[in-house]
Amino acid sequence: MVEFDTIKDELLAVTDSAVKYGRSLDSNAEVEVFAFYNKKMSAEISQGMVKASDGAVAGCAARVAIGRRVGFASASGITEDRLKLAVSEAHAIVSSVKVEDERFKGFCDPEGTGREGAFHNEILELGTHDLIRMCESMIDDAKTVDDRAKIFTTEARAWWGAYAVGNSRGILEATRFMGNGCSVSVQAISGDERPGSFEFDVARDRIVATEALGSRAAVRAVALLGGQKLDYKGPMTTVWEPASASLYVAASLGRSVLGGPVVDGISPLCDMLGNEVGPKFLSIVDDGQDPKRAGTNAIDAEGHPQQRNAVIEDGVLKGFLFDTYYARAYGVSPTGNATRGDGLMASATPYEAGPGVGIKHLTVDPGSKTLEDLINEIDGRAVLVQDFPLGIFHTDVATGQFAVVANSAHLIENGELKGPLKPVSVAGNFYEGLKNLVGIGSDIRDYPWNVSSASMMFDDFSIVG
Repeated sequence: MVEFDTIKDELLAVTDSAVKYGRSLDSNAEVEVFAFYNKKMSAEISQGMVKASDGAVAGCAARVAIGRRVGFASASGITEDRLKLAVSEAHAIVSSVKVEDERFKGFCDPEGTGREGAFHNEILELGTHDLIRMCESMIDDAKTVDDRAKIFTTEARAWWGAYAVGNSRGILEATRFMGNGCSVSVQAISGDERPGSFEFDVARDRIVATEALGSRAAVRAVALLGGQKLDYKGPMTTVWEPASASLYVAASLGRSVLGGPVVDGISPLCDMLGNEVGPKFLSIVDDGQDPKRAGTNAIDAEGHPQQRNAVIEDGVLKGFLFDTYYARAYGVSPTGNATRGDGLMASATPYEAGPGVGIKHLTVDPGSKTLEDLINEIDGRAVLVQDFPLGIFHTDVATGQFAVVANSAHLIENGELKGPLKPVSVAGNFYEGLKNLVGIGSDIRDYPWNVSSASMMFDDFSIVG
């Protein structure tokens, strides 16, 4: 039975054996092995239906390189035989590959390790019955708000695990992770209207707090009933609450500062190092070493130590994020940002993908003003954007042009909230938007897509509503 206290040693042992096996197949080849284990459980209640699951995901991957030719293979399971199978298949693939990758200059070099994130032993003791109780408590809380809050969906999750990386250049490291999270979605119904909202909590250093999550989501959903048409088309100030602002950051900087778009010359920021890209009060870091963040690990997905990287400092673009492949192509050192799968939300089966580049945890430095302070500063009309703007990730990194629909929006007039709006279209350019940023709030929150942000206020996006 796999245990949290011994999982690293177990993964390191089979990884080391698989790397040595790969070297025995061809002493001139480079070998890299990745082994992953994730024990996870979840519970969900949707319109009275209860679902729960408890299981584990385990798998491995191997890359074998001969010169500039690279073969990749993966397999389920983390026994020594399964890792060796992945290695032998990767070796067979590279032996048949004819095309060379001119950018490839070998696997990651050993550089030591960073720190693992925080752990909370009570997370290890959670069972599906505990998660179901969390879901029930959020629903009970939401029902106390208003009879028009009708449809409730809740989810609670807990997980722990580890991964190990070894290669023929001398890397043999492992790191552990854990966490738990809960969320509640509430839909209000009145006539033909069905607006909704959500709340959540996620943590790795404590048991998540379900108290008041349901009622907060219900209050926000009910507050959207009776939305009025804005009846306006043109530029307008917008205030994005933390959830919306964090998605703005994820969809823009979360992709444009990554090694691939930078090296390929696709990102508009690729030639902007040292230049102003926003106001002086804008500073953003990607922190892979904050102990409370879900993205914090001792090593990244290719064995390089994770670290804290400045992205924007006092409005000036300070750095990009790289794995080994793109760092060498760009002529710099890796930043510890290798990922496997989606860089925003952890992949369920990361061993099925080779290393790529992704954020670890982008954090926007908060300001000193509350959301209410930002709203009070507005002369004339503005729009408050909440929750998930639809289409936020349907944009071209190369241009930065975006168009979203804010289904959760409120009218601001002369420093006061005037009431809910029918869906509003917001369009503009991500990078120009950073230059037109006029305020950041103090209400910073952490989000599961590895971004922390407070409310953000922008001038001159195009509004249709």
